[in-house]
Amino acid sequence: MKKEKKSLTKEQKIETVKLAITLILVVAAIIAVIFVMKFYLQSRNNTENPGVTKTEVTDLRDITLSSKLVSVPYVQTDIDSIVYTANSAGTILFYEFNGTDYSQIVETGSVEVVIPLSGQQIPVKIHYIERGGKLAGYGVYTADETDNVYIYDFLLCKITDLPSGYSQNGKCLLVANTDINSVYSNEPVWEEAFVLDRASGKLTRFLSDGNRMLDTKGALRSDFATVTNNEIKSATGVIPFFTGRAYDTSSELKTDLYLKNKNSEMLAVTDILDKYTKNTEDGGIVYIKAITGGFSTVKYLDGKSTAVNEFYSTYGEQYVRSGDWILSREDGRIYSTYTDKVLELEQFTINPSEFIVSDDGKYVVLMGMAANAADYQIYIYNTETGKSCNFSDNDYSQHYNLFFVNDHTVCFYTATAEGYNEKIIDISKSV
Repeated sequence: MKKEKKSLTKEQKIETVKLAITLILVVAAIIAVIFVMKFYLQSRNNTENPGVTKTEVTDLRDITLSSKLVSVPYVQTDIDSIVYTANSAGTILFYEFNGTDYSQIVETGSVEVVIPLSGQQIPVKIHYIERGGKLAGYGVYTADETDNVYIYDFLLCKITDLPSGYSQNGKCLLVANTDINSVYSNEPVWEEAFVLDRASGKLTRFLSDGNRMLDTKGALRSDFATVTNNEIKSATGVIPFFTGRAYDTSSELKTDLYLKNKNSEMLAVTDILDKYTKNTEDGGIVYIKAITGGFSTVKYLDGKSTAVNEFYSTYGEQYVRSGDWILSREDGRIYSTYTDKVLELEQFTINPSEFIVSDDGKYVVLMGMAANAADYQIYIYNTETGKSCNFSDNDYSQHYNLFFVNDHTVCFYTATAEGYNEKIIDISKSV
């Protein structure tokens, strides 16, 4: 039997229509609120970063070529694509980049030397690689009770080609430092410099030692004639070096810039701010000098100093240097030390602890915290395309020894309880 359909009264129909209209208005109001909130957030982002479209933070695994736990970190050599490791036992191992990772290679040879320092005779075995006409060798001395060495507990040595203006057959440059804290640094400060005759093992001073004073420990002062890797690569006969020889260790230590040529050593600039120089094509030398309220990069040429750039903030804090670039940690601008070139980074949102610019100036890589300690990021910027990207790294410890393996690949390490985690990333995959 068919059930009879019950019709609505006029009043019921009116109530049903009212309910439907009310539901439609509620849904429309919700949509409107969502739209307004979205519009507000977009407007706020555009106000903070006008003209910038925000890029999603990407997982670092997307561009990681390799990640490996090692007992000691990789350190750059003077030969492209080759790094070395050194431990306290004096073991030196060499590794070569194979496209994704570093593979161990066999050393070319070794040489045993005795370094005369502060009346001590310090024995060091140096292991080296020769490749493509370049020499790179390293050795470590750590105190042993069987050695007759009483002042020094540690010595790191390096042999490399003599600066081109001093090249001699069968001879190379040996540099050394006693600072164990810089053993894994890619930019160590070398305190001693000798010419090494590889056949006889004989050492002669490369930088003069006359009138060298003792420090409070009875050792020859380590700041008497220092250089970095940058100075010993000089292509001319003029070698800049740094010294505090004019200042007493009991007072505020200062550093002067000296120049060595084949006949003499002369004072060029007093009281410089950092052990850094840059040789320019016109024969000038750029250095960093404190000024009232800040610091300046300055070019020394023909006995005269001329400011290149001036910065009114604290060097080493608000402004930090990497190679020939100075980064403003506040706004992300990166300044050349020796020209007026400035790189302006897009979407700069992290507090960088380390940065680097590729030799060709194409890529900029920064590392540091973003919002909090659990948000460690790696920022990459392509100066040619203007594109940038942030990569999250779930390793929240500070990253060290950031360097370019080649023109688009970088390497760095973080310290762990088990050792050191070396990571290699291909930045060309991102920007």
